[in-house]
Amino acid sequence: MLRAIVFIFFAFVFTSNLFAQNRIFAQKIIDTLASKAFFGRGYVNNGDAKAALYLSEQFKGIGLKSFIKNNAFLYSFSFPVNTFPGKCKISLDGKKLIPGKDFIVNPGCKSIGKSLKIQAISDHKSYPLSQKNTALLYDTSYKFEKHELTLLNNYNLKISLQKKLTWSVSANQDNTASIEILKTSFPLNAKKIKVKIDAKLIDHTAYNLIGFMEGTEIKDTFIVLTAHYDHLGMMGKATMFPGANDNASGVAMMLDMATYFSKHPSKYSMVFIAFAGEEAGLIGSKHYTDNPLDKLPLTNMKFLINLDLMGSGEKGMAVVNATIYPDFFNKLKAVNSEKRYLPVLKMRGKAANSDHYWFSERGVKGFFFYLMGDYSHYHDIDDNRDNLRLGEYYDKSFLLIRDFIETI
Repeated sequence: MLRAIVFIFFAFVFTSNLFAQNRIFAQKIIDTLASKAFFGRGYVNNGDAKAALYLSEQFKGIGLKSFIKNNAFLYSFSFPVNTFPGKCKISLDGKKLIPGKDFIVNPGCKSIGKSLKIQAISDHKSYPLSQKNTALLYDTSYKFEKHELTLLNNYNLKISLQKKLTWSVSANQDNTASIEILKTSFPLNAKKIKVKIDAKLIDHTAYNLIGFMEGTEIKDTFIVLTAHYDHLGMMGKATMFPGANDNASGVAMMLDMATYFSKHPSKYSMVFIAFAGEEAGLIGSKHYTDNPLDKLPLTNMKFLINLDLMGSGEKGMAVVNATIYPDFFNKLKAVNSEKRYLPVLKMRGKAANSDHYWFSERGVKGFFFYLMGDYSHYHDIDDNRDNLRLGEYYDKSFLLIRDFIETI
């Protein structure tokens, strides 16, 4: 009888620990943020603003407080960004290509609507001298010489052939229109291209969301959890980049953490920041470090954890800034060794690859966590909610991060 009671007790403890996180809740957040309702959380159809309002409601539902009165956690800023709100159409010798699947528009592409002949570069001797009504075709491995670079802007269109299509965001428009076409989608010996691309450079207003919960003992010192909610948005009226792993997954983890700590308060106050503008060059996080709120100064931040790409984990977790803060990394390793959560903790140094960077530059201690695994979709149309289904490593990663926070 005693043995049975002991077994039931430990089974209860194990189950309670395992389900401290809420994978169903996190998956719902990902599915919602990566849905068509938010237009890829970018700069067409106010996709990121719609996501900000949705996340504001999540902050309220969890019970977070706002540092700013009557603004639903929103802290605004603006920046220039090149957008593609209209047509993005390409055909080669009369055959239509599928946007996102067969081609992408260069993020800095300007508007163009032309039918052009194609001239290809195979080596430096074959560099064409005639640029009138011409699209210049080259493989991405081609290395331009200096005298060739000066002539590039004379062409109506530049076409590079790629092994994989990976999109991004630009704050500028280039002098020449340019596109990328998947190598396997480019017909052999194509002679003509017809292109219609509508581009618009805008001054965009975006919003960081900032909420907090008070600590039980030390209320003016903060542990900060961050994740960017913006993504790439729309390329034309129909092609969306959903950003399920990048970074609806990090936002889901952050909200899951907020839910947990709302029920199990830390001795320190905890802050949760959802950044906009990360994909455009870490703009949201830089805006905050340049303009911190009076009630949330950088000097009162004890430690910051930035969450991005939280959808896999079977190959472990990378820890950016681990070499900068070895004492904290040793605490993380000790937790992982004891609990055996993840197979690998990859120690990385300083890197300007996500929103932790500007805080580190201003002296705030912190890590950037991202999970490693077989999920290969990144900055493409297939990083979607159908492909990203959270598994056991989401649970284990949550528990590792939670336990690490409790050691800080």
